[in-house]
Amino acid sequence: MTAPIEVVLGVVVLLILAPVVAAAVYRLVYIRRNSTSVLARRAGESAWVYGAVRYSDTDVAFYRLLSVRFRPDVRLDRRTLVLGRRRPPTGEELDVAEEGEMIVPFSGLDRRERQVDGELCLGTSELTGLMAWVEACSTEQVRPRRHRR
Repeated sequence: MTAPIEVVLGVVVLLILAPVVAAAVYRLVYIRRNSTSVLARRAGESAWVYGAVRYSDTDVAFYRLLSVRFRPDVRLDRRTLVLGRRRPPTGEELDVAEEGEMIVPFSGLDRRERQVDGELCLGTSELTGLMAWVEACSTEQVRPRRHRR
């Protein structure tokens, strides 16, 4: 006895959609609840991406909220992260920035030792938190990364 084609297609669609829905819920609920909301863009790009950053002892992880990956989209090493001079939004940036938010350029190395440059748009309290986290401990106090096998 064979199953109707609708049942087989339904199971296949469910097997494909279940991980996508799980990843979206993970980002929208868990990551957003335990992180700081930001707007970000990489150097040379004009579009801002809504996301969240999470800080650990050794790095900062950026999650785009409209992504289906469980892992962060970008993870920068704390020891290499450099923040530039903050500035108010100008021109088209005013369309995406909330009142009182500032834009701060950053650069740093990701886990593959590649240079990542971009900008973050943050509120004043979020910016203060980021700056405090960057300046909070010296490179000697940061625990070395554990390499996964």
